[in-house]
Amino acid sequence: MKIAIVVSRALLGIGFIIFGLNILHPFLPMPAPPAGSLPAQFMGVMYPTHWMELVGVFQLVGGLLVLAGRTAPLGLVLLGPVLVNILAFHILIMGGQGIQPGLVFSLLEIFLVYAYRNHFRAIFTTNALPA
Repeated sequence: MKIAIVVSRALLGIGFIIFGLNILHPFLPMPAPPAGSLPAQFMGVMYPTHWMELVGVFQLVGGLLVLAGRTAPLGLVLLGPVLVNILAFHILIMGGQGIQPGLVFSLLEIFLVYAYRNHFRAIFTTNALPA
């Protein structure tokens, strides 16, 4: 189990570090969506407003925290909403195209949340009381 956790952390962390850096300083070629398409309209709003740079920072920081190990739960918390948005984009805007990496990263995230479940126990309670 420990090996699976380390491998999952490495895959998720390195993946988000690479893709986060790619958003901040593009080095991987990405084909442009067809002009006038829904994805093109969506990206036409996301990039000029610098929203994608914010997403890139969250991906980079979350990936680094997951990769570091001791801060993996915080990294998983930062990457969770990013993954929801990745899946939502591919399902709702792309019609399911290109969803495979998002699904793989989501499965790694779910596995790691389960592996670090003791750190998330307080979030998943039905008896929350203020301190």
